[in-house]
Order: sequence, then structure tokens, then C-alpha cells
Amino acid sequence: MKKSFLLIALVILLASQTVQAQTILYVPADNRPVSLDYIVDTATAAGAEIITPQRAIVAGRTDPGNPDYLWSWVLTHCKDADAIVVSADALLYGSLVGSRIHQYPEDVLQNRLAKFAELKELNPSVRLYVYSTIMRTPQASAGGVEPDYYETYGPSIFRITALQDKQETEPLSRSEQLTLQKLTATVPPKAMTDWFARREKNYKMNVGLITYVKNTTFDYLVQGRDDCSPYSRSHQESRHLSEETKKLSASKYTSFPGADQLGMLMVVRAINDFSRNVPVVSVIYAPGAGGRTVPTYEDKEVAQTLTDQISAAGGVVLPTPMRSDLLLAVNTPENGVTLEASAAANRDKTRPAAELFVNQLAGALAEGKQVAVASIAFSNGADNALMYELAKRGLLPRLTAFSGWNTASNTLGYAVGQGMLAPKMQPGAKNRLLAVRLLDDWAYQANIRGEVAETVLYPFGGSYVHLDDITPRLTAETEQRMKAFADNNFPDIGINKFEVSFPWNRMFEVKVTVE
Repeated sequence: MKKSFLLIALVILLASQTVQAQTILYVPADNRPVSLDYIVDTATAAGAEIITPQRAIVAGRTDPGNPDYLWSWVLTHCKDADAIVVSADALLYGSLVGSRIHQYPEDVLQNRLAKFAELKELNPSVRLYVYSTIMRTPQASAGGVEPDYYETYGPSIFRITALQDKQETEPLSRSEQLTLQKLTATVPPKAMTDWFARREKNYKMNVGLITYVKNTTFDYLVQGRDDCSPYSRSHQESRHLSEETKKLSASKYTSFPGADQLGMLMVVRAINDFSRNVPVVSVIYAPGAGGRTVPTYEDKEVAQTLTDQISAAGGVVLPTPMRSDLLLAVNTPENGVTLEASAAANRDKTRPAAELFVNQLAGALAEGKQVAVASIAFSNGADNALMYELAKRGLLPRLTAFSGWNTASNTLGYAVGQGMLAPKMQPGAKNRLLAVRLLDDWAYQANIRGEVAETVLYPFGGSYVHLDDITPRLTAETEQRMKAFADNNFPDIGINKFEVSFPWNRMFEVKVTVE
């Protein structure tokens, strides 16, 4: 009996020491805060050690990245990690943006793809988590994150490929056939050839990545559909790739809309796998369309996307909240239509559906449940009616996690990831992450971004996508307004000091650093 007790105690002690020693090597898709800083902060707060490349070799907005430098760094440091989480876009093309504009020959890409096998040979016991994207098909684009011709011909290219996608599954009407012919004639053949040639190479790389799942080189692969629509080239390619993955287990592979949340989900999965933790998550939706919502920039219903994201992060969905570790509250639009956060509909500080939803959240918090809120009623910013109601009732500091930025899937991924890891964090660390999201997603994205554009950017002749000389003035005004917003709406979060910057020289995103 004594020997058995000692053996059990030793196993517990060793398991505890192993979990505490976890080290993750992480290669982000680029150096945006949502790709790098915020993910590192989250994992560190949960007790993991994160090794990342030096910033000089991580891609920025004007630097599409150097995959050969990144591979050299990965192969040099791969033996230092218990788990490796990498962006395939970074290691193949340099970055997420690089995947859309590169001119690499296929043989160069195949050589880089082969390095994944070399990586596994160097550290056979390491758990390898990889995320990639199915190249996006935006309805429009500006600011140098697509080929130059896309700013002119992007809307036509989008519509052409949407009709081509539809044509594969159902007959086009006579009107749609004529539209397809007319649009095809308006786009220069050189532009179409360039765009489709790059997509074809990227598609082959995604097939190659799937092969690594089949031969067990990868422990997990997720392929995000970056900026897609129910009919689009991205959706079409996803459908074709699904033929390659029919026999793959959901414990090894998945694909869903979104790109910028993938790094978060894979780092969280690495932490959960290492600690042998399977978070149990239950989900509730705001009144109305709820899980049937198909958000803007996406191609499937939220309910399925969310189930897939929870699974990708290493968790399971429980139909009832009674015994779940985390209650994920998803704020969807009543009518199932996700407008932009800058829309007039988001200026209201109250809305009956929001009040009803907050009643549910208040009840769950009163019962002691861990509640993470994902605000996806609007794209690119939080829902003001929901947030003001939560603030009015003093519920914001009691949330486990919050997210409300960019696309619905981006928001869901952050709420899932930070919500799952919050129990591993000290209260102060959890609140600091919560403060960053409130400042970024609610204060800036939904409100202050538009205000400073109207009062500072445009009056001084600034460009939304190239801030340049006006950056100091914008930064000062943004910080001042965000501090006032925080003081008025969430003074109890515990923000001592924070700084704001525009890391990609554009209005679209900020970096918030909270002390």
C-alpha cells in the first residue's frame, strides 16, 4: 500500500512538473498584434513559455516576409520545444499577405513544403500543429494587401468566381450566364492569369499539407477560409479540398471560415493537449436567428463554425450549460444579418434583444459560471447596445473573456481561446487580457476609429490606409478618447496605464498595450 501511494504521488509530481515546463515554438502569419503579441500574451498568462522568431524576420505590412529565413530559424530551434505551432503561409510564402501576392515557382514551394518532414525528423517527439489558409476572395480590397490590379478589378473577379462556384453545383440562369460573360470580358487576361495561377499553386500546397496529416507528420492541421462567401473561389476550393479530407478524423483536421484567429486556436490546442485538458463548452445565442446566422465574410452558419472552432482548440461542445467548464455567449443579430460596426444601427445604446440576452448572462454569472462573450452582431467592432447594457449592470469585470473584432470567426476564435485558458491565469492577468479586448474591440473598433477619422484623419488630408505623417496626431487623439471611454464604461477592470499604436500604418487596427 505504501509503495502504491508513493508511486501515485511520484506520477502526480512528474505530471505537474511536465506541464509547468511546457515550451511552445510559435511562428505567426505576420507581426500584427492579433497574430503575434496578443497570442503570446494569452499563452504566457496561462503559464506557457513561447519562443518566437525575432521581429526582424516576421513579416509586416510592407514586408511580405522571407520563408527561407523563417525555416532556418525553425529548424535551429525546433529541439527546444515541447510543441510547435506554425503558420504554413509564413513558411511557404512569407506571410498571410505574401500568400496573396507571391511569385514563387512551384518547385521552390515544394522544397519548402518538404521541410515539414525534415522538422519532424529533427524532433520526432514534438507535437506539430499547423495552420494555413485557403486564399481569400474579397469583394474588394485596398492598401496593398492584394495584387495591384485587385483594387480596380477585384469586385469583378469576385463576382466571376462566385458565378463559377455556383455553376459547379447548380445551373446558372440566363441572366447570370450573360453577367459572367460580360464580367470576364472586362478583366484583363493578364490579371486573371496571374490570380488563378497563384491560387492553383496555393491549392497544391494545401493538398500537400493534408498529406502530412495523413502520414501523421502533423498532429493537427486547420485550414481557414480567409474572407469567403457562400459562393466564391475560396468556397469552391474548400469544397474540392474536402474530397481530400473525407477520411480524416476531426481530432486531426478541420476547416472553417476565418484566418486571423487560427494561431490563437492552435496555441490553445497545444496547451490543452499538453496538459491533457479537454474543456467542455456550452453555447447560448442572443434572441433571433442565433446559430443559423451566416455572417458577412463567411460561407456557413455560425453554429457549425463555432463547433468546429471549439473542437480545433481541443474542447468539446455540451448541449446544456449545467456541467460545462465555459459558457460561450454569442451575440448574434436578430435578423441574421451582420452589418458593419460603423452602421447607424450600432449607434443605439439600448435594444430589447440585447437586454434579454444580458438577463441570461447575468443569471449565469450569478450562478458562478465562467462566461465568455463573443459579440458578432456587427462585423469589425462590438455591439454597442450589448456592451452598454453589460457595463450598466457592472458585469464586464466578471466576464471570463470577451471578443468583438473583425469577422465573426475571428471574434469566436479569440473568445474560445482566451475563455478556455482563463482558468489557468491569475485574476490580474485575465483582467489585463479582458481590458485589451474591451479597449480594442469596443472602444476603438466600434466607436473611436470612426470618430478620429472624421475629426483628425480626413480634416488633415490623411489616408485611411496610409497614415504616415499624421500618425502622431492620430495616436494622441486616439489614446485620449480611449482613456475617457474606459473611465466612463469599465473603470473597475483595473487598467493602470495603456498605450496605443498603429503598427500597420492604417486605421483598420491598433495595438493596445496594457500595463
